[in-house]
Amino acid sequence: MGNYKNFETDFVNRTLHLIGQYESVLHKFDFDEQYNYTLLVNCLLGLIVMPKEKAVTFLPAENITDQMKQSMGIVGSSFNPDIKDLKSLIIALRHSVAHSNLDFISKDKTFLIDEIRFLDREKGSDYVVAAFVPAELLSFVRYYGGWFISNLEQYNPKQFEN
Repeated sequence: MGNYKNFETDFVNRTLHLIGQYESVLHKFDFDEQYNYTLLVNCLLGLIVMPKEKAVTFLPAENITDQMKQSMGIVGSSFNPDIKDLKSLIIALRHSVAHSNLDFISKDKTFLIDEIRFLDREKGSDYVVAAFVPAELLSFVRYYGGWFISNLEQYNPKQFEN
């Protein structure tokens, strides 16, 4: 386990590894005891809330394009068209998570999660920052986590010196 050498990158890396570790044992649990989306939302605290607080300047600010969405694995999910770049999206998602402005949508009485909505209640009770198909949220998290770490390595190399 050890101490953190570079907190921002180590915490993001460990959070991504935690998701992978859980996925590797998920099959051992009955369906009713699989809490993969609970874990994923908890991990968002480590992936977008904490790094934003410590390293906001290193958030990637690239424009959100169809090609970027494809690289993220985003096909059925959507981002609010008012949000033009990844940095703004991450900050908006951060506010949604930090203020518990999430809705879990089920389209039928099975209560399986069909969509996870991130809301900005300050902009209105129905202002949707992003609406994720559950499997695509995991893909987005992995994409963003890797990109965040790459940005830190590229633009803050001092933190990686011994």
